[in-house]
Amino acid sequence: MVYSWYVSFLEGIALPNVELFNFIVPLGEFLIGLGLILGCLTTAAMFFGLVMNFSFFLAGTVSHNPTDIFLGGLILFAGYNAGVYGLDRWVVPFMRKTFNKKAAAAGKAV
Repeated sequence: MVYSWYVSFLEGIALPNVELFNFIVPLGEFLIGLGLILGCLTTAAMFFGLVMNFSFFLAGTVSHNPTDIFLGGLILFAGYNAGVYGLDRWVVPFMRKTFNKKAAAAGKAV
């Protein structure tokens, strides 16, 4: 099954900019895989992996996508516990500390 609104997106945006999409899709796949393998920003990597998987699914590719979407959802919901293993153990606390400082500084300036 192919969705007409997604076909409109493909014909109006993706196909005219095929060179850009030929660059960003493999780059996105690489960054998602790297994030999941290293355990760095696991929840964000899995979210964008699901977005990419839904894009393939909406374009009419069926194969193993439903299984991937199900497993991706499990990983995304389990991402709350990310940080025990992998780089999230150090990256997430660092990001929280850094962004909370900026938010606190902006709040004091107002």
